[in-house]
Amino acid sequence: MNSGESELERITRSIKLQLPVPIITPRLELRTFVDSDAESIVRLLTNSVATQFIGGNLSAEAAAKLVGRMGEAFRTRGWGTLAVVPKDRSTCVGYCGVRPLAQTTDVEIAFALDPSCWNLGYATEAARACIDVSFETLGLGSIVATVYPDNTASCRV
Repeated sequence: MNSGESELERITRSIKLQLPVPIITPRLELRTFVDSDAESIVRLLTNSVATQFIGGNLSAEAAAKLVGRMGEAFRTRGWGTLAVVPKDRSTCVGYCGVRPLAQTTDVEIAFALDPSCWNLGYATEAARACIDVSFETLGLGSIVATVYPDNTASCRV
C-alpha cells in the first residue's frame, strides 16, 4: 500500500472486488436488496424505536430511496450493505454490511434490524459473517464500528 493511501482508496482504486453473495450463516441469508425489500426497510427506518441509535427515523419516501441507494452502492462497488433474511422467513428484516464511513477513509460495519428480531443474536451472526467475508475478500486491514454508549445491545455485537 502507498503511504498515505487509505484502505478505502486502495479498494476503490484496485480491480473491482466483489463480495460473494449471498452470504449464508446458520440462520440467515445476507443478500443484495431486491425491490420487495423496500416495504420491510421502510417499516424499519420509520420506526423511532428501531432508529433511535442510527440517526433517527426517516420519512417513508426517504427510507424507500435509501433502499435503492444501498442496492446501487453494492452493485457499483461490489461490496456494501446487504439485506438480512432469516431462513425461517421470506422477508428482509434489516440490513448489515461494510460500507464507507462518512467523512473518513475508514470502512465500517453497519447494521439495523426490525425490533421483532432483537435479542435473537441475528445482529452478531450477520456482523461476524460480513466482517469475515470482507476481510477475506477485500483484503482490508481494519473495519471500524461506531456505537452510542447507551446502545448496550449493539455494544455486545
